[in-house]
Amino acid sequence: MMNDKDSGVTVLTPDDDFCFDCHPGLNCFTRCCRNVHIFLMPYDIIQLKHGLAMSSKAFLQQYTYTLMGKNGLPVVGLKMNEDEQKTCPFLGDSGCSVYESRPWACRVYPLQPESTKITEQKGLGYYSIMDVPFCLGFESGATSTVKAWLDRQNVPIYEEMESLFKNITTASFLSDKKIENRQIQEMFFMACYDVDLFRQFVFETSFLQRFDINTREVDQIRHDDTALYRFAMKWIEFGLLKQQGLTLKPHVMAAKKQALGIH
Repeated sequence: MMNDKDSGVTVLTPDDDFCFDCHPGLNCFTRCCRNVHIFLMPYDIIQLKHGLAMSSKAFLQQYTYTLMGKNGLPVVGLKMNEDEQKTCPFLGDSGCSVYESRPWACRVYPLQPESTKITEQKGLGYYSIMDVPFCLGFESGATSTVKAWLDRQNVPIYEEMESLFKNITTASFLSDKKIENRQIQEMFFMACYDVDLFRQFVFETSFLQRFDINTREVDQIRHDDTALYRFAMKWIEFGLLKQQGLTLKPHVMAAKKQALGIH
């Protein structure tokens, strides 16, 4: 456990204990599900649309809104109900109706990451406790290590998937640039958030004729949304960041060189 003197925040390591529990018996139960701003990661949308048995397009249209980030890339937020308390659309009489598919932001509560890009690259995770005055869960007496809590909430797989996304959105290439090309913005949105449309793009256009992708991976992305998401991140890295995650087929590369006058 460390104390950040500049911010006054107590930073917890994975092995540190903290006190928290949440259950329907608390008077504050579900209060944290009201009037909140939740930005959804691509993997959140995959899990939610599966949990709700919806297409990604239908989920995005019904439950989300889109903003443009500082780098010009689209960011997706969860749309709250238009009632007085701005409740989460998935809040039911007995709590969260999509609990098994709930987003990363809900799983990690009441912790918040305090890691930097350097600590993440080294595989180190640090967290602090959110300042939520109304929450009675901190008085429950139940203690857990940070790691045990995150494991019970199935957070590690979400963080693994989020890291693929963050490798792109926090890339140094974008630190001093703003994407203003609408086509790039739309392709980014499709690849990150509209997984069903991206699958159509891969299999119903000339995509597979242009890229050299092994048969096993093609079979995986045809049916597995998580595999398709991993593939989409490689495609974005290739197209946006000019990284070598994908390889063009020889005849496509030759045509590009000829068009550029390279021999």
